[in-house]
Amino acid sequence: MTYLELSEDGGGAHKFYETTVSGTRVTISYGRIGEAGQTKITDFPSEEKAQAAAARKIGEKPTPAPSPAASGCPTASSASWPTTSGSTRGATTARCTT
Repeated sequence: MTYLELSEDGGGAHKFYETTVSGTRVTISYGRIGEAGQTKITDFPSEEKAQAAAARKIGEKPTPAPSPAASGCPTASSASWPTTSGSTRGATTARCTT
């Protein structure tokens, strides 16, 4: 599972994006933090293709440097915090992968 949160300074965007792979099924949930959001489920012909599709979708999300664990994320000690590049002005993004 990979869970991302984006919160912009000044009350702008407060979004989440979660990707889960279970066998050949990829589940993507996204929306405004604190709301149910939307869920999209896609089945793939193999586990490898499902993993590749999930990695591709996560790779599309621009993020500034990771911040401390956000709600819904495991603690930093149980999560892998990938190094990210790029910046979103005035935004804080939390990224965790389990």
